[in-house]
Amino acid sequence: MNSKMILLSILILMPLCLAQDISVEKLLSYNRWSSQNQRVYLNDDEKLFRQIVFFENLQKIQEHNSNPNNTYSLALNQFSDMTEEEFAQKILMKQDLVDHLMKEVSQQAINNNSLIQQNLSIAASIDWRTKGAVTSVKNQGSCGSCWSFSAAGLMESFNFIKNKALVDFSEQQLVDCVTPANGYSSYGCNGGWPVQCLDYASKVGITTLQKYPYVAVQKNCAVTGTNNGFKPKQWIRLPSTSNDLKNALNTSPISVLVDASTWGQYKSGVYNGCNQSNIKLNHAVLAVGYDSQGNWIVKNSWSTGWGENGYIRLAPNNTCGILSYNLQVTA
Repeated sequence: MNSKMILLSILILMPLCLAQDISVEKLLSYNRWSSQNQRVYLNDDEKLFRQIVFFENLQKIQEHNSNPNNTYSLALNQFSDMTEEEFAQKILMKQDLVDHLMKEVSQQAINNNSLIQQNLSIAASIDWRTKGAVTSVKNQGSCGSCWSFSAAGLMESFNFIKNKALVDFSEQQLVDCVTPANGYSSYGCNGGWPVQCLDYASKVGITTLQKYPYVAVQKNCAVTGTNNGFKPKQWIRLPSTSNDLKNALNTSPISVLVDASTWGQYKSGVYNGCNQSNIKLNHAVLAVGYDSQGNWIVKNSWSTGWGENGYIRLAPNNTCGILSYNLQVTA
């Protein structure tokens, strides 16, 4: 953000900040948060701007948490000095890219695989973490690469279920190699499509995180050949119903797309804070189960310091658009 934009933003936000009557307690909160998150700013103007944004977010958090009717709580985290617009720009997938990708797939028929149509017994609740089928929560950083984490997590869990080996796969390989140059309409830190990761890995294989570490920026593809590790053989898109997602989750974790525009400060509880009348799919995550109340259990890629140790529980049904576009590896 350049100096002119910072100064303009300060002028816009200063009345809000002054109206909050900044207390010593809030200043101490900022200092603690800034130290914990190792914030270093370009100059005093940017520091002032970030402080103003922080105080505005802190006010919203305190007001939300003081309402006993809310089913979830908010808290300070790594995003607390970002405006909602910056959060969307830096962390989520670019909306115009997602809209383009959705148009591409809107013409594709849903693959009603036989596994989905079987009358399987649906458990009252299921959590693949308790079965050892889910790797640790990662951190995508300031890169809109969620799609690679969703796809890698999907393949990691299927590999465990099939081969009894829990291995961390390389998100960075997907960011670097699932590109227009290789025939895919995915764009690194700007966003991409989990299904294209599956297509790529089925041909080339996905290597391990240890061999190809994550660096949160797009680089040149560093793999060659077609024998680079795990290869999915078959996958399906699920019908967009709660029963179909529950049914599939009884077999494995599922890659899902959601609207995470309002997720930034989530801490705990059952989240229902999305604007259901205007869902914008901009984030890819991994559904790992549901509880006895039907709340979806979702693994995110914003570190264990966010949410419930890196997870969020979403209210039942199509909360945040979770039923819109779901993928399952079947072979």
